[in-house]
Amino acid sequence: MSEPGLLVLGDNLEFLRAEPPGSADLVVTDPPFATGRLRAGPSGPAAPAAFPDRWASLEAYLDFLRPRLAAMRDLLQPRGSLVVHLDFRAAHLVRAELDRLFGRGRFVNEIIWHYTGGGRGKRAFARKHDNLLWYAKGPGWTFNIDSVREPYKPTSGYARGGIVSRAGKRYAPHPDGTPVDDVWDIPIVNPLSPERCGYPTQKPERLLERLIAALSNPGDRVVDPFCGSGTALVVAARLGRAWMGGDIFPAAIAATRRRLDAAGFAGAYTLREDAPPPRGGRCAPAGQSSSAQYCSTCPATTARLASQNSRERMSMPKRAASSAALPSPVPRSSAL
Repeated sequence: MSEPGLLVLGDNLEFLRAEPPGSADLVVTDPPFATGRLRAGPSGPAAPAAFPDRWASLEAYLDFLRPRLAAMRDLLQPRGSLVVHLDFRAAHLVRAELDRLFGRGRFVNEIIWHYTGGGRGKRAFARKHDNLLWYAKGPGWTFNIDSVREPYKPTSGYARGGIVSRAGKRYAPHPDGTPVDDVWDIPIVNPLSPERCGYPTQKPERLLERLIAALSNPGDRVVDPFCGSGTALVVAARLGRAWMGGDIFPAAIAATRRRLDAAGFAGAYTLREDAPPPRGGRCAPAGQSSSAQYCSTCPATTARLASQNSRERMSMPKRAASSAALPSPVPRSSAL
């Protein structure tokens, strides 16, 4: 039995820095993507689940991420790994930041998550993948390829009888299937799936299962500083890992708690509420500064988000018909 999980409502920069250095085996996270728009989920028990993913510039976005990426690196033990989930907007820029933080030699893989669904572009190829950047803290790292093998295809001759090399050596098929490569075809969370919780930018459990099973061991500690709907935390608990996760948005913490409780982990974690984000008149307009990301809980911003959520969802069919520039599925402010 792994140690109880820790769920934190608060600024992840603060709670990451408060943790002992070297206390995590795997940090896997899905930060804001700098989409420039409101991220809104469907109506349901989590409503209003909406948050701004707007930044004054990509440089402001990077200013927000830099200290958090450094804190994630410091949290890792020597054999630990960091996986940062992004898309085409900033993956190249964040990779340069991670090269600087970890050293280029600590880059292990860029995993391409390929999915289908949504519209097709009329002026460019439809964007149907996200980028997951994997960096190792030290020269050795945990990697369990046998835990994430996939079944051989029914048409595979190798699966039926293996192969014989020119030198006469025989290679038999592995009983657990073929090892996966760095392109993963995993469907998005279907709108009718029981897994779907209504939180925007929710990621499929299968995606996190593969990452956590391959890059950590049972009993290891998995951390997600942008936990969103809690996919990484639910999967970590199910796979017997200790875990810590957090988010600045109360709706994210509420969604995560519902999923943990429904999965049978109601008594297996502690909820901690750190200092709340700014309230009242101190909120800057969305996109005016990097700190605007954390202004969603004051009354004025809550009302604005609700209004924008309604307007943007009403215009969604029209936008989808002409949008070759936006991918599907929707990423998140702080959601897995």
